[in-house]
Amino acid sequence: MRQLVILVFEGVTLTDVSGISDVFHIASTHFPAPAIPGYQVVVASLQGGPVRTSCGVVIHTDPIGMCKVQDIDTLVVPGGGPPDHPPVPQDLVAWLREYGALAHRVCAVCTGAFLVAEAGLADQRRLTTHWQAAQVLAARYPAVRVDPDPVFVRDDHLWSTAGFSAGVDMALALLEEDRGYDAAMDLARLLVVFLKRSSAQSQHSETLSSQCGVMADFGRLHAWMADNLGSGLSIEALAEHVNMSPRTFARRYVESVGRTPAKTVELFRVQAAQRYLHEARLSLKQVAALCGFSSAQHLRRAFARHVGYSPD
Repeated sequence: MRQLVILVFEGVTLTDVSGISDVFHIASTHFPAPAIPGYQVVVASLQGGPVRTSCGVVIHTDPIGMCKVQDIDTLVVPGGGPPDHPPVPQDLVAWLREYGALAHRVCAVCTGAFLVAEAGLADQRRLTTHWQAAQVLAARYPAVRVDPDPVFVRDDHLWSTAGFSAGVDMALALLEEDRGYDAAMDLARLLVVFLKRSSAQSQHSETLSSQCGVMADFGRLHAWMADNLGSGLSIEALAEHVNMSPRTFARRYVESVGRTPAKTVELFRVQAAQRYLHEARLSLKQVAALCGFSSAQHLRRAFARHVGYSPD
């Protein structure tokens, strides 16, 4: 059995613990592979016993001393607290400084990156965290190469991820490393994951951002557009969806969103193409058709405008 240890503390974020533990527990119980070791999930703290999470839920933990450090395959360090001032328990940091590097893999979740950085395990390495915490992390630990954009990052044996649901993305990537792409996709479907995101995926979803700060009708329109990128999203079709004339719709949309509807459609299509190209085994022509581009060349041009390089 691969031993996966999640090292927690008072005030830890429950989602950072539960998401990852569920992925590996379900991988072992619902998708056993006779030729591949399963996972023994251990939720541990320095002293063991009950630990209160940030939302008030109390979880039982084993003392970390019960684990043989050299047997830990994956050591997960979750986060907690406000992003600009997360808790960094010094006794836990001391343990990480002495023993953390002995684990086969070390994985920081959200502001768990602060604990890993404080312990010196991320010096000269690339590390990510929740986007709201990235600037503070970079200022506090100049020896760490903080990348605030990706959902998760791998730098050799050190993994890190943004918080909350992104912990599941990293867990699925770890599972893919251990068992392959198909196993990770099977589990993602069982977990009803809308999208298995890759490390190239940005924390900042343009689709979600476009639903914030605009009139409600346009927020709902953006959600509908994201689900219908392969269809003809003309001005007339979009205007009809919000019960406006095309002329009134175009004017109000620019006033509310700050760009034309056509530019939003292209941006959504490029982001969808990025996801397909990273996660699906499809040709550029197939991706172009799925995302509503008239041709692979049309996709290449739009991709270059928004991303800065060719998707080939």
